[in-house]
Amino acid sequence: MSNITLTAGVRQNLLSLQSTAELLTTTQNRLATGKKVNTAFDNPSSFFTSQSLSSRASDLGTLLDQIGQAQQTLNAANQGLTSLTGLLQSALSTAKQAQQSAGTSTTYQTITVAGTLPTQETFGTVTSSATTLGSATTLSAADTLSITVLGGSTYNFTFASTDTYTSIQAAINASGATGGLVSATTDGTGHLKLLSSDATKSFSVTDTTGGTKLTAAATAVTGSSTDFFQILTSGAGGITAGDQLTLAVNGGSAATVTFGTANGQVQTLAQLNTALQTVSGLSSTTTVGGSAISLVVGTSSIQNSLVIGTAGSSKATSILTDLGLTAGTSTGTSISGISSTRSTLQGNFNALLSQIDQLAGDSSYNGVNLLANNNLKVIFNETATSSLTITGVNFNSAGLGLTAVSGTGFQQDANVQTTINSINTALSTVRAQSQTFGTNSSTIQTRQDFTKNLISTLQTGSDNLVLADQNEESANLLTLQTRQQLSISALSISNQASQAVLKLFP
Repeated sequence: MSNITLTAGVRQNLLSLQSTAELLTTTQNRLATGKKVNTAFDNPSSFFTSQSLSSRASDLGTLLDQIGQAQQTLNAANQGLTSLTGLLQSALSTAKQAQQSAGTSTTYQTITVAGTLPTQETFGTVTSSATTLGSATTLSAADTLSITVLGGSTYNFTFASTDTYTSIQAAINASGATGGLVSATTDGTGHLKLLSSDATKSFSVTDTTGGTKLTAAATAVTGSSTDFFQILTSGAGGITAGDQLTLAVNGGSAATVTFGTANGQVQTLAQLNTALQTVSGLSSTTTVGGSAISLVVGTSSIQNSLVIGTAGSSKATSILTDLGLTAGTSTGTSISGISSTRSTLQGNFNALLSQIDQLAGDSSYNGVNLLANNNLKVIFNETATSSLTITGVNFNSAGLGLTAVSGTGFQQDANVQTTINSINTALSTVRAQSQTFGTNSSTIQTRQDFTKNLISTLQTGSDNLVLADQNEESANLLTLQTRQQLSISALSISNQASQAVLKLFP
């Protein structure tokens, strides 16, 4: 207080005591907080430098967590590769067991040779230039039109002079008139056309009164009628009567199918099918007008074969063109007899492929699957300028180049060997990828250790700038406490001089 006058000694001792109290407060604060720099006012340079180092250490600490998660993702992939290797080795063992298991016998697969037939045959086009049958035509009044289905029944229709194309059509098309085997229509050019409803059956048409068989050989006008032989003769090559299709089965003598209109020659589809069925060695034949022809040689324990050719005129080769066939020899493929052991092993192999697919799909961690083409980027510093990108792979069965074996695949040694080669390649691929992931894991572990040490360095550097030396501060506190007591004693002594005046008063 300004109104109180202190002696120089008292004032000096008071200032010393106040200074000691301030130092005591500072020292006690350092001991309590453990820091010698608590605010920017204590030491701006050390305070902000320490904060910067601590912030970087904190950022790296966050990255360290992410690096640890990346390591776990990689570990999951490595575990998947280890398990995949085990499954692939099981698949390899299964395939080798199949390879060592002999087939029961050797057979040759069925030979099937197919072609395409020309447009479905039609028969018996009856011609006339008049609208009724009363004119000079191949049919006249009171004539009987006889329709005979080859191998079947004969149906007779007798017409009057008043009959027209319309009434003739109606009579033939009446329910049950031909057993549903023949239908009548017109071809749009003044001709009555009779059609077979079954492409495998043919029929003939005869004017029983005049004895005229209405086929291509009847008259020039009725040449528009189409039987199978006519279709062949009108083809690009234009075969002639007597040309032959030759077939030799399993090395036997060639059988011949002769085309033409004479007895014993093939004129219709039905006759072609009958002729083919008599060829020794053919297990089945099919001829469907406008659709297909199929020649089959069955499975055999000896090498089976089918030789197709032609004979006759220079135009006979057009038979093959019109039938959609190719000249030459076809042979059955040899296979081992069906082995139940191999069939079982084939099923086991396919089941292992399914397990490989499932395992590859399950090798994920935190939503990332390095075995399912997912990539993983690991960032190592706070500015993202240091990182590692781990490229994922597709390691399901398809990605490893493995496919399920279908049919009788494991019955053939060549197929089993191909499967073994594919598995060995897959094993090499998995092992190489394990090395790659191992290198990546080592890199991540190294960076993880480096980051931990760097964080420690940053924190130590930060602490060195702001932390107090507890031993030093304790010694300071003890010294200051002693100084404070001495200052109080000195202040007391200084006051004693003033107190001596009081002795002058009674």
